Parts: sequence; C-alpha cells; structure tokens
Amino acid sequence: MRMIFLVGAIFLLTIAHLLRAFRWELFIKVYERPNKRLLLQSLSAGYLISYIVPFKLGDIARAWIPGNKMKNGKALSFSTVIVDRFLDIICVGVIFAFLYFRGIGGVDAEQNSVFYVIVAVVMVAVLLLIYCFRGVVKRLIKFVASIFNQRIESIILRLSWALIWNVKDIFLKISKAKLFAYTLLMWLGYLSSYYLFAKSISSLGIDTRWSDIFIQLFTQNGIKESTGTNFLGNGRVSEQQPFMAIVYQVVPLLLLIVLSLIFSNTNEKTEADENYLNLIPQLDPNERRVFLESYFSNKNREYVDNYLKINQGISIIRDFSAGSNATTMLCLDGKRTFFRKYAFGEDGEKLYQQIKWIKDNKDKIVLPEIISSEKTEQYCYYDMPYEASAVGLFEYTHSMPIEKSWHIIESALSSLEKSIYRIDAKEADKTTIDEYIDSKVLKNIKRIKEAKYIKQLLDYDKIIINGVEYNNFAYFEKYLSKSRLEKVFANDTYAVIHGDLTIENIICTRDESGKDNFYIIDPNTGNIHNSPNLDYGKLLQSIHGGYEFLMATKDVKVKGNTINFLFTKSSAYKEIHSRLRKYMEAEFGAERTRSIYFHEIIHWLRLMPYKIEKDGIRSLLFYAGMIIVMNDVINMYGETLDE
Repeated sequence: MRMIFLVGAIFLLTIAHLLRAFRWELFIKVYERPNKRLLLQSLSAGYLISYIVPFKLGDIARAWIPGNKMKNGKALSFSTVIVDRFLDIICVGVIFAFLYFRGIGGVDAEQNSVFYVIVAVVMVAVLLLIYCFRGVVKRLIKFVASIFNQRIESIILRLSWALIWNVKDIFLKISKAKLFAYTLLMWLGYLSSYYLFAKSISSLGIDTRWSDIFIQLFTQNGIKESTGTNFLGNGRVSEQQPFMAIVYQVVPLLLLIVLSLIFSNTNEKTEADENYLNLIPQLDPNERRVFLESYFSNKNREYVDNYLKINQGISIIRDFSAGSNATTMLCLDGKRTFFRKYAFGEDGEKLYQQIKWIKDNKDKIVLPEIISSEKTEQYCYYDMPYEASAVGLFEYTHSMPIEKSWHIIESALSSLEKSIYRIDAKEADKTTIDEYIDSKVLKNIKRIKEAKYIKQLLDYDKIIINGVEYNNFAYFEKYLSKSRLEKVFANDTYAVIHGDLTIENIICTRDESGKDNFYIIDPNTGNIHNSPNLDYGKLLQSIHGGYEFLMATKDVKVKGNTINFLFTKSSAYKEIHSRLRKYMEAEFGAERTRSIYFHEIIHWLRLMPYKIEKDGIRSLLFYAGMIIVMNDVINMYGETLDE
C-alpha cells in the first residue's frame, strides 16, 4: 500500500505542476503563443534549483529561461512569474485560514495562517493603494529608474510596465473561468497529493496528515531555506524516510521534463493565426525607452491609452514621423509589413480628411493603397502597404545619378499638372488670400517671437549662422506684410493640391519591367490657400532649405547672435534645386516662380510652432534654416516688391 500511495502522490503532484504550467500559459498567451515544452522545462528547472538553494531563487531561473526566447523578452516572463506567486500567496493564506478555523495543525497552523493572511491582506491593500495613487507610483518608479544608466533604467521601466499590464490583463483579458478552474484544480491536485503522501508515511507507522505536509512545505520560515532543507530538516519525514521525501519532490519534476517532450519546441501555428498584443509595440530600444518614460511621467494618460488601443496588436519597427502631429511608423503584425499613420483628437480629424483625399484622388494620380483604417472620436489611423523596393526620394536622390532623380521629380510634377491641378481650377480671391496670410503668416510670426529660445536672438539685426552673416528676422517682416504678400499671391490659382509635397513624400519604386517609378503619400488638406504653388514651395523646403538634413542634425550651440551646428547640404540637392528653379522659370515665368518661393517661406513659418513645441532648443536649427531661406529668397525677389 505504501508504494501505491507514493506513486499516487507523485502522479497527482505531477498533474498539479502541469496545471500550474497551463495557468502560467494564460498570463503569457495575451501577448504571444507560449512554448509549452519550454514552460514545463523552465518550471521543472526552477523547482529543482529551489530544492537546492534558498530564498526561492529557482523562480529567477524559471523566468529567465523562457524569457530568453520570448518575443516580449524577460520583462514579460518575470512579470508572469511574479503574478503567479502573488496568486499562490493568496491561496496558501486561504488554506492556512481554513486550517486555523477548523482547529487543524495546532500552533504551527495558527502562526502560519496569521503570517500568510497578513501577507495576503497587505499585498491586496498595496495593490489597491497603488491603483488609487497610480500617478504618484508611476512618477516614483520613473525617478528611481532615472538614477541608473539607460540600460538599467530601461530594465526597471520595462519590468514595471510588464507587471502593471499583466495585473490589468488578469482582470480585463484573461478568461476568469479558465483562471479559476486551473487554480482550483491545481490546488486540489496539490492537496490530494499531500494527502496520499501522508498516507504513505503513515503506513510506516509515522502518524502524518496532509496538513502536516502542507505546513512543512509552506511554513513561513521555509522562505529563507531551500525546499529540500525545509522538507527534510523540519518534519516527521526527515529522520526516518528522507529517501521517500526526495523521491516525492524530485520525480514529478523529472516527469514534467519527460512530458514536455510531447509538445512541439516551436509554435504550433504562425503568429498570424491569432491576434496577440505586444507588451510594448516599439522594437527600437530608444523609442521603447522614450515611450516608457512618457508613460511613467503620467502626464498624458489619454494619449497612452489611445496609443495602445491602436498599436498594441502590432510591432513597431521604426518611427518615420516628420514635422506634423501625425505619426508614421513601419510596422508588422505577423501577416505583413506595412506603414501605419495615426493621430489623436483634432489631428485625427485632419488625418481622416487625408484618408478621404486619397480615396477621392486614387484614380487621378499614383497614390498608396489604404489597406485598413479606423476613425473614432479619440483617434484616427490608416495603414499603407510596404514595398521592399520602395525608398523615399531623399534616399533615392543621394544614391542614384542626378538624371534619374530629376526625372522622378519632373514626372511627378508633370503628373500633378495634368491631373489634380486642373480639378476645379479657378483664380485666387482676396478674401481667401487674406485668411491664409492671417492664419499661416501673421499668427505664426507672433508665436515665433514669443518662443523661449528664439527671443534671445531677436534683438540682433544680424545673425551669424555657421560663420556666415545673415539679416535677422526683423529685416524680413516688411516683406511678410499683408499688403506685400497680397501682391505676391494675387495671380495664384486654386485647384485640388497635395499640400505636403516634401521630397520624402515622393516614394520611388521599381516596376516589374525594372523601370523606376513613383507614388505620392501623405497629402495635407488644411491649407486654406489651395494653390499648386504650395506644392512647389513644399518641394523647395526640402531641396532648397535642406529640411531633411536639419532633421538629421542633433546638436546646436548659441552664443550671442551666433548659431553653430553641423549642417551639410548635399551637392545633389544643390543640382536638383538649380534644375527645379530653371524648370519653374521656363514653365511658369518669374512672377509665379516668385510666388512659389514665398510659399516656401510660409512653409517654414508654419513649421516653426511644431518645432518650438516639440524640440525645445533644437527649434533654433529650423529657425536658422528659415533665416537662410529668407535671405536667399529676398535677395532673389525683394527688389520686385520694393518697386
């Protein structure tokens, strides 16, 4: 009978461990497909280590081993083990309370029940306090993390994030029925196993009950000792039957390793077969750290909530965002790689207009396909296909012969001139021109003058940028007056326009025949003065003003009226700009070309508030770029406005 009881106890203990692994799966499955073989082997390894070393250090190995192979890394793995142990403490506290109220286990049961009940109550109370004061807790976590270097800071923030969202997901996304069933069956398995093991010991004439085994395993003093030391050194089993105790504890773990071999070592299905959330969408470590710092700053909770609603089901490879409040990212979701563009609030409304514009004009010019989109009161996004051969015109221009780059630009402009620029074409009217000047020029001039870092430069008549002297902002205000700009834009025409024709919004591709081609992305409908000249001015902002090179510049130094930064404007841009200016003068004449260059100035004025708000001292880079452009344009066309 003794052997039957022992075998039964081992069998039930193995089943209980198996159920624990299945419950562990629930915590992981929200974010990725669990590897059952790896989880069972990790669980066995963790218990074996804890059997030998104290302080339950085996749980570190249990989390570390699968964390190395998880898509979401060790942060997810450690957080799930912590949640698993948290639930265990509550369950053990309930069982000790049962023993105490039933008068089972004597003083040991009483002492341990008080200990575990207090620990469980304290943990629940701490959770409630954390929830009630979550803003303070987040900021405290961020402060503690910021003490360390970036690597350790990222580890602390990511583990904290994982733990927070795992606890949330237990209540929001995990099946409560499955969680309860696994927990109940697991503990029934453990307690039944203890009962049979106690019977096997009792058959040797050693009076033992299941409660004795339970108390021996979960005594509060056992935390600082290894499981083996605790089980062998503190109970009835130790002196008379140590071999039985070792067999009972170790054999189920070996059986788990054997059982694990029946499961595949890889995912049974592809990630595309189920929708998993990403613990953190960003794949780039720096972007991930910036996002976590924003979250733990607790400054914009609504933004984070909406961000996760949009992006938690995808992986973000790279952020391609530029100067607007909309974000463009290269993403993947297990099925495909694609670009996603999204925005919140009022910017989401603007983005929705972009979606409508693309759908309205997709048959007139070459535009990207919209493969999915969503619009709510809080946000808007849409997805575009990713083509491996596609590159932005900036990269194309700096890697291909000038002739090919110019051919793409000329073809794109010709396509626009022959299509959308003829839709609803009409002459500009003074009322709309005035509205455009008021909102896009005068309003932005005021904001530039009030900017913290720019104010200090405005007192100087001249400004020195990288060793070259230029007229400062005040000199150009007379050329930006309403009366003079009305004259510049008087003969503009209105039509359907793209509105944001930067060089990066022209995408170069190669068709099946090997011929280079293009398509255009990211229109902007919020321009008021819908003249094709705006599109040309936006293109000039790139190849004349060198916007993309300024975006790549990180550091700027200011002293008095001197601004210094590393700024390299390519020979390719200079050549393309020369060709574009000749093209415009030949096709449109001097008056329209002048209008286009003044629209470039206005694009810089429109850009500055974004940079002032988002980039702080780096806004001086774009201020300097704007000043250089203004000097150049007024040198070319200022005399025509003085006549």
